Amino acid sequence: MPLFKKWSDFRKYNVLSESDSFGIYELADSNGNVLYIGQGRIRSRLNTHFLIGKSPIPGAAKYRYEITGVKERAEQRERSEIRAFQRTNYDCPPFNRRLG
Repeated sequence: MPLFKKWSDFRKYNVLSESDSFGIYELADSNGNVLYIGQGRIRSRLNTHFLIGKSPIPGAAKYRYEITGVKERAEQRERSEIRAFQRTNYDCPPFNRRLG
């Protein structure tokens, strides 16, 4: 089941206002092309993807997320979303490839 939440601008001040609950998130370029699908504590993980973070995603301009509440469910949803992306696009999101 895809994330249906509206995209938000990937800006530090937006990310800092988000919950730090467990969940799944997508980062996309300015055209809405998904660059990365991840999971974890939303605010903490999103902060790592800024260009000065430890896991930068160059070109990220938008994000959206879904709260799962627990880590195990976030991990399941992440795997499910990556598989769904692969079925539609015949490949992983670009920044998920480096993990495979």
